[in-house]
Amino acid sequence: MTHTPDLDVGLRSGPGGVAGPGAPQLDVRLLGAVEVRRDGVPVPVPSGRPAVILAALALRPGGVVTQGTLARLLWPDAQPEHPRAALQTHVTRVRAVLGRFAVESAGDGYRLGLPPDVVDVTRFRGLFAAARAMDDLPGRLALLDQALVMWRGNPLAGLWPDVLTCQTAPSLLDEVLTVAERAHELRLLLHGPDDGVIRELRELATAHPEREGAAGQLMIALYREGRQGDALGVFHDTVRALRAVGRRPGRELAALHARLLTGGDLTGADDTAAPDAEPPARPVVAPSARTAPAAPSAPGAGPGTRPEQLPSRPRSFVGRDAEVATLAAALRDGPAPEGRCRTVLVSGPGGTGKTTLALRVAHEVLDHYPDGQLFADLRTSSDAAALGTDALAGLLRALGVGGSDLPPCPHERAELFRRLCAGRRLLVLMDDADPDTVASLLPAESECAVIVTSRRRIPSLPADARVDLGMFSEPEARELLASVVGADRLEAEPDATTAVLERCAGSPLAVRIAAGRLATRPAWPIGHFAGRLRDGDRLDELRAGGLAVSAMLDATYVSLQPVQAQRYRLLAALTGATVDVETAAVVWEVDAAEARRLLDRLADIRLLEHDGEGGYGWHDLVGDHIRAVSDSVAARTARRRLLGYLLLTLRNARLRLRPADRVPGVPTPPRGCPPGRQFADRCAIHAWLHPRRTQLIALARAELAGGEYPAVDHAAGLLVVLDAVARECCDSGDDEETARTVLRAATPPSDSASPLWDSSQPGTSRSAGVQPAITAAAWTNLTLTLAAQHRLDEALEAAERAIELRRELGDRYGELIMFDNRACIDVEAGRYQEAVDVIAACVADREFLSAQIRARCLRTRARAYAGLGRCADARADLAAADAVETPAPVSYDAHYAASVAVAVHRAAGDRDEALRSSWQAVDIAVALGSTWMRALSLLDAARTLRHFGADGRVAAADAVTVAVENRHVRLAAEARAELTLAAAGR
Repeated sequence: MTHTPDLDVGLRSGPGGVAGPGAPQLDVRLLGAVEVRRDGVPVPVPSGRPAVILAALALRPGGVVTQGTLARLLWPDAQPEHPRAALQTHVTRVRAVLGRFAVESAGDGYRLGLPPDVVDVTRFRGLFAAARAMDDLPGRLALLDQALVMWRGNPLAGLWPDVLTCQTAPSLLDEVLTVAERAHELRLLLHGPDDGVIRELRELATAHPEREGAAGQLMIALYREGRQGDALGVFHDTVRALRAVGRRPGRELAALHARLLTGGDLTGADDTAAPDAEPPARPVVAPSARTAPAAPSAPGAGPGTRPEQLPSRPRSFVGRDAEVATLAAALRDGPAPEGRCRTVLVSGPGGTGKTTLALRVAHEVLDHYPDGQLFADLRTSSDAAALGTDALAGLLRALGVGGSDLPPCPHERAELFRRLCAGRRLLVLMDDADPDTVASLLPAESECAVIVTSRRRIPSLPADARVDLGMFSEPEARELLASVVGADRLEAEPDATTAVLERCAGSPLAVRIAAGRLATRPAWPIGHFAGRLRDGDRLDELRAGGLAVSAMLDATYVSLQPVQAQRYRLLAALTGATVDVETAAVVWEVDAAEARRLLDRLADIRLLEHDGEGGYGWHDLVGDHIRAVSDSVAARTARRRLLGYLLLTLRNARLRLRPADRVPGVPTPPRGCPPGRQFADRCAIHAWLHPRRTQLIALARAELAGGEYPAVDHAAGLLVVLDAVARECCDSGDDEETARTVLRAATPPSDSASPLWDSSQPGTSRSAGVQPAITAAAWTNLTLTLAAQHRLDEALEAAERAIELRRELGDRYGELIMFDNRACIDVEAGRYQEAVDVIAACVADREFLSAQIRARCLRTRARAYAGLGRCADARADLAAADAVETPAPVSYDAHYAASVAVAVHRAAGDRDEALRSSWQAVDIAVALGSTWMRALSLLDAARTLRHFGADGRVAAADAVTVAVENRHVRLAAEARAELTLAAAGR
């Protein structure tokens, strides 16, 4: 394999994307087929998904693209079982070509580790921006032509999967075509029409008939050349193409057609003015039929009135530098959009500082809008229609229209407002807007500008820039607090300051209120206020003057319909701050479609947020609000309904994993509980359980803490079955806490001095104990977990307790299962004869145990025989086990069978069979997605290689890597020890 040097080492980028002296010139090309060139020579980027990754990162130079986003681009229909591992493989392939620093890991994603200007899109946009800022028209044309050289065809061509192309290529093509049209405008203006220009315009208009600007330029060029008939033919061709997609020609193209028909002068057509020319600094607006209202009689009314409604510049403004720059640039730079005013949107949840940011931006661009400022506070009504009418009235009064001159009809008010804005450079700030309200308030005049703030993202709003605000980072929150309270005061109590910031949870509003309270109470230690936030009602503490976090949340809450509000309150049934559609449907007793609709509604008004993975979450302060408005009885009922559903779901999962096994410790769920979810296979179980496991444990613990029967049994039963399912699906071999949680909730055994019984833990004393069958199952789970951690003495004691309880319950099935587990512990401890003696009852049983479990017991005895050197007996038991039951190829039992075969063949000196079984165990572990089994199998393979005198360093090193990356502490230590032995050749 050839080695590709790291291209980013020493890569120095100069102006315009030119690399510095001695560095390779790298060119990532997206404006056509995706390709990479180094010093003009194509670099063989792997096609398919690696190319998609490169393009996605190159489109956001310096920005992070999350792994979730990349996974959706790479596998739009069905993701692989382990998408992160597969994604890492494709990233490695990109790095192998471009260098290991070309793609950098960043948080939960990746970013391009190359200078931004190696990407043609970045250079293209830079040249366009430079051209717009240039007064010299020939120089402007030269820059536009230089940009167009990079256009090689349809952007992002050749990518597969093509999700990124479908999402992004149209907007990229629109940018390119806009530059092409601007270049042709300048060419016609500077040089007039010629055959080359006409040919290029015809190609552009034919390929993109929806671009009426290109068609209009071609018509003008042909007309100027004396080819009136050809010019009219272009119009008719364009009309036919537009009709084919359900469109009509626009006003400008139709007007141009009319002038061509009459043979009129084209003075005033698009080519007679310098493209992008700046408008006069302060246009003089003369009253006319187009601009003046209908005979206003109020003094000072009409277009001459200069409104100044903008509130003062916000004080103590911190952070948001990138957002300010983005919005200000959209409001003052570049040409105004055609047919509408400049518009920017600031969206975000309540309390994130939308109004403060909007005011900061408005004051930044005031000089560009000398004809006045209008401010509309749109949060005062829940009736969008009435609100729009009232807001229009306020805007018209600010423009000098009042009394009898104010039209009564909303449509007439909107029309009058647009006429009064015509020809003027006004800045309008619409605060806390609703989508239904904004549309009627937007001026049509392109010289005006509007800043809209809204909790909703308003996708229907034509915006030149959008900013969606989140919470403050810790440094930003600290800076805001210091700007009001004083840095010295914060430095005197650093821990208390951190505690206050943690309780504000990044909310700019909460931080501002906390700062105000501390500033007005200089005698308060910060620690005193931190204690009040920690121990008291946080929402009640976060109010000062007219500001209150609870009031901000209440304003959104009251906009909900009664049924929606009732379901919002029921979210208090959940112990965390996340919910998915399935959980919401159970809690709300609705179907999945209805649950999704309401979750989307709550996310739309920003009480919830989409998490990007199909779920929804909420901020800590929203969680406080949910609990404050909730009905505790209704929430408890919903929580127990959910608990029963999850218990049945886990039972179904256990039966899918081990159809022949009994599922112990499952009490009867509550009446009215919906049936549990069904699973197609192990992969489906893992996909469902892995992201929910922590939430399930928290939910069960909350019910165990309540100590009410039968909820305690349901919660304990859920944890017991969860532990058994997670052991096979979610790499929980090192986690003993779920079993101990159940045992702490159970009535303590008579020997409370046992080291296994931690009575110091919270929740040891219970007024209502857990059912003995559930307790026995918890001891079984603890046995397996301790054995997996190689804490064999503790595991043996736990096994004895489980056997004792099973015997007391008359549970012969459970007792025999524990004999097998006890025998496995003896084998690990080297007590091979004890293992043979213990397992004998299981092997002989024909009444209680299924074929699957009898086969498992035979394999356990084969391990013991191998340890005793009775290799013939061990092989006989292996054969007998296969005769009794052949496990599914990808299953826990198949992995156990392969692992036992390794031990038997290794003891018998059969090198080939031992190694074959070793790698078979590794492959099964990989297929199961279990990093714990994978590390264990790699370690076993390394030991087998060393046993036969072979080099096991690679297998041992891989075992160390897998164990360390997935925090399997005991396995990591054993793998490191094996690596040392392998390196020493012992």
